[in-house]
Amino acid sequence: MVIDQGLNYFRLDSVGKSSMGFEKPKIVSSKCIEFEPCRYNGLMIKSSIVEKLKDYAEFLPVCPEVGIGLGVPRDPIRVVESEGRLELFQPSTGKIFTDEMKQFSESFLGSISDVDGFLLKNKSPSCGVKAINIYPSFEDSRPRKDGAGLFAANVSKFFPKLPLEDEGRLRNLVIRENFLTRIFTLAKFRKAKSGDLNDLINFHTNNKLLLMAHSPYYLKIMGQTLANKDNQSIDKTKKDYQELLYKALLKDSNPALNVNVLIHAMGYFSKEIKHDEKTLFLKTITEYKEGRIPLLVCLKMLELWIIRFNEDYLASQTFFEPYPSDLMQISFI
Repeated sequence: MVIDQGLNYFRLDSVGKSSMGFEKPKIVSSKCIEFEPCRYNGLMIKSSIVEKLKDYAEFLPVCPEVGIGLGVPRDPIRVVESEGRLELFQPSTGKIFTDEMKQFSESFLGSISDVDGFLLKNKSPSCGVKAINIYPSFEDSRPRKDGAGLFAANVSKFFPKLPLEDEGRLRNLVIRENFLTRIFTLAKFRKAKSGDLNDLINFHTNNKLLLMAHSPYYLKIMGQTLANKDNQSIDKTKKDYQELLYKALLKDSNPALNVNVLIHAMGYFSKEIKHDEKTLFLKTITEYKEGRIPLLVCLKMLELWIIRFNEDYLASQTFFEPYPSDLMQISFI
């Protein structure tokens, strides 16, 4: 079978950065989401977040089902568990495409590099990341909803440390913020690791508060790695730091960690701000922790102090804008 790998990045312009100065993440996405009408029913999926991301990212769209030779439109396929093995089955024809999907997935994923994340179609038997239907037999039966698509499962094997989400889950504000933070941080790191040790140190310095919001533990070890007391080579230092960065970003930020960072940042202004200002900020933090207001409100209060008191160190922190502000929306349809 001839496999069309389609390894051409969907480039929106020839510049490596967006108009806001962010490095463009490289994202592998399901082709049916805002790129091509190649779903089983011949339709294209609309996604506000993907449409927005087109201005700030490079996409590598792929349709694994077309990649294994299925047409558009096509009869639906499903994942069936048989004798302890997950099979990709087409009920209308009785054909099994498990081996073809394995071959395509390994060939495609083995041929790409320098990607920052994956954004796939939810509930798809090939691309679904979580909670897809798994049928207990080839006959009509009631499925359980705890599986992953066969292509998505291979993504997890080939790139276990990279962000992997589906467009449905990104409607959740917290999941979306963590995904965007990770892909844009990894894009910045790709640029930094192509330079010298000073570039890596600058990356670490500018991302200290962001990393503190994900994992204070790994932040400390990453700083020790850059100190390089063992006089390791620059390549070894970069490799070790990259592994620690992956581990740190795998830890999702949460309100408790964010509150710790907010209090830490407020300390830079403890001698300048008035008592009433501090009281209001602490009250706002409490409201955020209780889920009554978004983190963005707290960040904007700190940004006002940063401008007012010319706090250059905090002004350089990506924690306050980890991804383009156009993507900082409370909800997406």
